[in-house]
Amino acid sequence: MERFIFFISLFLFSIEASTCDLPEGEKIKVGCSYECNFFYRFRINLTALQMGYPVEFVNLNDHKNIKEALKEVDGILLPGGADIDPRYYMDSISPELREYTKRHLHLVNYSREGKERDPFEFLLVKNYSEDDSFKNLPMLGICRGMQMMSVAQGIPLYLDIKTELGIKNRYNRFDKVNISPLSESLMQNLFKDESLMGFKLHHQGIRVPYFSQHQSSYPLVRVTAFSNKEKIAEAIEYIHRPAIGLQFHPERSFSSTSKPILRWFLKKACEKKVSYKGKK
Repeated sequence: MERFIFFISLFLFSIEASTCDLPEGEKIKVGCSYECNFFYRFRINLTALQMGYPVEFVNLNDHKNIKEALKEVDGILLPGGADIDPRYYMDSISPELREYTKRHLHLVNYSREGKERDPFEFLLVKNYSEDDSFKNLPMLGICRGMQMMSVAQGIPLYLDIKTELGIKNRYNRFDKVNISPLSESLMQNLFKDESLMGFKLHHQGIRVPYFSQHQSSYPLVRVTAFSNKEKIAEAIEYIHRPAIGLQFHPERSFSSTSKPILRWFLKKACEKKVSYKGKK
């Protein structure tokens, strides 16, 4: 018991100052597009406690009206999970890639979870991206979440990394993530070093060569980090929203990787709440 009290005391005295003061009695409401499991809740709560923020998790899928659901939260979390059905980006790609994709649908892991999440999350991200009333609402997409942020902009995915790239699928492993030397990149601002280690759990990802060749078709998206000799996109950013998608899992990575990202997300959520309260 004495050891437990010691560690709790040590943690409480390590509360860090934040540049956003949350009004007394208020909570940061994090809207999860799907169930936020233990890892997400633990790492977000831990970071929030260090910043002095109480957090409440809200299941966005409980609401029938997507826009009303988004108005109730201070930040959006798109967690990892099942494969996305290629039909959500099939009409946005070239005829050649469309035919290739149709011939290789057996590489997609179709699931009940994906069938449930795809239509809701696709519309959620589209509404978020297109409605300016959400321009101050932060979004954090993780693994599948980053892929959905891409698909909602018409960007296609690799169906299976091992089959198409000739490297092992990224299951339960750490990869070195290299931050692109872009000016005004959020990833550059969050991390002092040029690289970080991220925990991986996926077999799909942004189809990087196609994105690069058709980049003018995706003016709202930029890729700001890569791994595996730039074969795998590890971070995307929306240029018109406070939104970042990560192919790696910060909630399962080292604190040096997770902390800057989660602090940014919670700070932006606090700023959104304070701004919204000030307009009332």
